[in-house]
Amino acid sequence: MKRSWFIGIDISKKTLDVAIYDPKLKKCRIHFKVENSPKGFREMVKTLKGECVKIDEAFLCMEYCGVYGLEIGFFLDGKIDYCFCAPLQIKRSLGISRGKNDKLDAMKIARFCYLLREELEPATMPNELMLSLKALMAERSRLIKVQTMDKTVLSELQSTLPESSIKRAQQRLIAVKADIRAIEKEIVSLIGQDPELQKTYKLLTSIVGISVVNATMMILLTNNFKGITDARAFACYCGIAPFEHTSGTSIKGKTKVSKMGNRPMKAMLSNSARSAIVHDPELRIYYKRKREEGKSHGTVMNAVKFKIITRAYAVINRGT
Repeated sequence: MKRSWFIGIDISKKTLDVAIYDPKLKKCRIHFKVENSPKGFREMVKTLKGECVKIDEAFLCMEYCGVYGLEIGFFLDGKIDYCFCAPLQIKRSLGISRGKNDKLDAMKIARFCYLLREELEPATMPNELMLSLKALMAERSRLIKVQTMDKTVLSELQSTLPESSIKRAQQRLIAVKADIRAIEKEIVSLIGQDPELQKTYKLLTSIVGISVVNATMMILLTNNFKGITDARAFACYCGIAPFEHTSGTSIKGKTKVSKMGNRPMKAMLSNSARSAIVHDPELRIYYKRKREEGKSHGTVMNAVKFKIITRAYAVINRGT
């Protein structure tokens, strides 16, 4: 579809700052503000049309900002092409800039939208079931943090605490563990409501090392393997794929993984790798062989994580 109008939207809790980039003038010529609500979205479309913007040739770009962007995403879905981009991607693609406010941010996003017009792909919002899964996973993550804090208190500070504090921490641990189990059961039940998701889930959990939580996280991050369709790309997204660090003859750094990546997924894959080298004979032999060759524990574990990812993509692509 032809793209002639490039619109940047800076999202905040209560308002949207909207800027229109003019390719002919090479700058943003219009800025306005609306409420972050259905009423504001309708007003935005009305204003765009009033500025002679052809809606079917418009492309909107927004920074990903979690729950504050859900409503506008659902409003735009199927009506106007749009995409959500990582704030860091926008910041680093535009070079040095001075000053920051909502208006400037909207203008920067609009310019970014124009500059990367050939690369940006239109987004689609996840369905209700996927959003529910995401909410459950977020709730589980919060409970895991509470569990970790109480375990730390009981293991390291028990001798300094009064008996009443220890008892409350123990009671919280019991309750939190029960809640985590209940959430995991609800996750499995929700996945079972969608035949396509259930098939993906069963294929993933058939791999040694991939648990209920790991499989669900992979499904969410890849949009059921429709968003990220390549194992290498997913490994890169998780911060597992190694990259060179060289320049000419003077810089010859080690090949290493980037610190940029989805850390929660990377941590889950670390758990998967630890489980796999214990329970999977093939990966256990591989781990021991590489260690005997002099490879560090971290390097070999990273390779095991990548093997788990490639296995996941292999079973999904094969369907068995």
